[in-house]
Amino acid sequence: MGAIIWELLLVGIITIVFMMVLAGFARRFLGVRIGLIRLVIAGVLGLGAEVGFESQFVWGKQQYSLALLPLQFGIILFVAVAFLVLAEILVPPGSIPRPDQWLPSLTSRFERTRRYAEISRIALRQGLVPFRLNTEPTAAGSAERTRQARALRGALESAGGAFVKLGQLLSTRTDILPVEFLAELSQLQQRVPPAKWTDVRALLEAELAGSVEEHFSSFDETPLAAASIGQVHRATLKTGERVAVKVQRPGIIPLIDRDIDIMIRLATQFERTTAWGKDLGVQGLAETFAASLRDEVDYRIEAGNMAAMALTQAKHNDDERVGIPRHFAQLCTSKVLVMELVDGDTLSDPRAFLVHSAAERDEQAGRLLRSTLTQIIDDGVFHADLHPGNIILRPDGEIVLLDFGSVGRLDSQLRAQIGAVLLAFYRGDAGAFTDALLAFVELPDEIDETSLRRQIGVFVATRLGPGASLDVTVFTEMVRMLTENRIAVPSELATAFRAVATVEGTLRHLSPGFDMLSAAGAFAQDRIKRSFTPGAAFTGVRDEFLSLAPLIRRLPTRIDRITGALVDGRFSVNVRLFADRRDRTLVRSLVNLVVVAFMAGTFGIMAAMLLISDGGPVVTPTLSLFQVFGYLLVVLSGLLTLRVLFDVFRLQRTE
Repeated sequence: MGAIIWELLLVGIITIVFMMVLAGFARRFLGVRIGLIRLVIAGVLGLGAEVGFESQFVWGKQQYSLALLPLQFGIILFVAVAFLVLAEILVPPGSIPRPDQWLPSLTSRFERTRRYAEISRIALRQGLVPFRLNTEPTAAGSAERTRQARALRGALESAGGAFVKLGQLLSTRTDILPVEFLAELSQLQQRVPPAKWTDVRALLEAELAGSVEEHFSSFDETPLAAASIGQVHRATLKTGERVAVKVQRPGIIPLIDRDIDIMIRLATQFERTTAWGKDLGVQGLAETFAASLRDEVDYRIEAGNMAAMALTQAKHNDDERVGIPRHFAQLCTSKVLVMELVDGDTLSDPRAFLVHSAAERDEQAGRLLRSTLTQIIDDGVFHADLHPGNIILRPDGEIVLLDFGSVGRLDSQLRAQIGAVLLAFYRGDAGAFTDALLAFVELPDEIDETSLRRQIGVFVATRLGPGASLDVTVFTEMVRMLTENRIAVPSELATAFRAVATVEGTLRHLSPGFDMLSAAGAFAQDRIKRSFTPGAAFTGVRDEFLSLAPLIRRLPTRIDRITGALVDGRFSVNVRLFADRRDRTLVRSLVNLVVVAFMAGTFGIMAAMLLISDGGPVVTPTLSLFQVFGYLLVVLSGLLTLRVLFDVFRLQRTE
């Protein structure tokens, strides 16, 4: 019994040592970490191949020789590495869940399949499939696009959940969708019944760690508004303050995650299989939307956005200031947001216009425009979704913003760059606008910059010249002009343009006669005048001097070094080739690939020459030493070939 235990222990130790050796070799040879399951399978297959070799060529046929030992190890390593390479190519790591994830994965796949079937039925019922985007610039083409847009809106409304949010996001993407789709999707409404009060109460009490009565003196069980993600209730705090309580719909997070997963899968398929999907970049759009929606369902992010905007608005002049509701941080969680209840009606409600004259609404439109531009240029924190439903007009005429789930943020450098673009745009200064825009984007190497500048100049003169009117199509055409020249529009600039384009539609809704171009131009001229006042000039010079102070402090030392090198005849200029790390990595990868491929071919030729040779000492009755060396070179050539294939597929995957 003891002997058996010792033998089992010995076998176990040998197996563990073998797996460690195999893991180390595979990790160094392939340059990636190998999972335990794959490693075990590779080791078993390698050992099986070696046993098969012995059964065919050694057992009962010839006497075993130690000269065969390197060949045996070579067979094990070759088969194991071959399996790992094929597994890496065909089944990349992470594509198969771990055993403990199989049941949740099956459940998720079942839910996703059921949702796929539901969405497919909706698309068929709405006449959305088969879908082919009509791009003809004719009346018939416009009518067909309107029909397609209406079908898309109906499908998104019927699907509900995250799909309505997707439609609302698309309604602001003037850079990728025709105007027919923008007009139709802007009418999207979330028609969903409110969640049961018992479920809402349970979520409230779990999030606030106490009963509703402990935190509120009264709480209206009937919501003011209900959407697919959350709903809003009236309530009164113990301190007597009237508040609006935004509560996330119970159980919505798994449904949102499921819909986001479906959207990304569908977008990936559309971009791979359709021309319009590739042109629109629907996969990137879906991923951007997913990140935005995940932020939106976390009310702590919205509370932080409200706090940031409240601080920046407090610094503004009265004619550029809008109201931000006060939130109660001690009662805000990831699923509950408590803020002051704002009296008044949203701009989407006709009652908002009954108590305000046309002159008042024109003044309010100007304030909203100036506030939006100041948020982008000065604050770096701006509301990116100012549609009429997110703006309240109080009875006293104050404008109050709502729904801070979509808020853009810019650092000081981006603010300066975007501000230069917007101010030049509104002034109609073609030269300044072109310079500011081209300094912000990255030009392709093959582009004709002179032709592009001329094209931008014609665009500015045509769309922003005398008698022109500013509408959403101006931003659409500008972004498309850049896209047609293969210029990637930075996401920060696109977000700012979308925010301004959304505000443009809201301003026309608030005051149909409002001249946005003239108001924005006046704002730009006023900013320029203020920048030339003595106080502004002093501030600008001071800021520039402070930024240059470290450079000026180091300048004498550097001048002394340069002049000393010139006097001693040691002055030289060092130019480094491949200074960019990406260039060095690419060249190194290509050189390694070529060298390994050359070595694999060389070893293969040498192996063939040795295998057909009859010379050399006899190791076994059927094998000479030269043939053993030949088989070893075959194994080595095969290993190097596998490494080349592995590197080629890995490079393709990372492109």
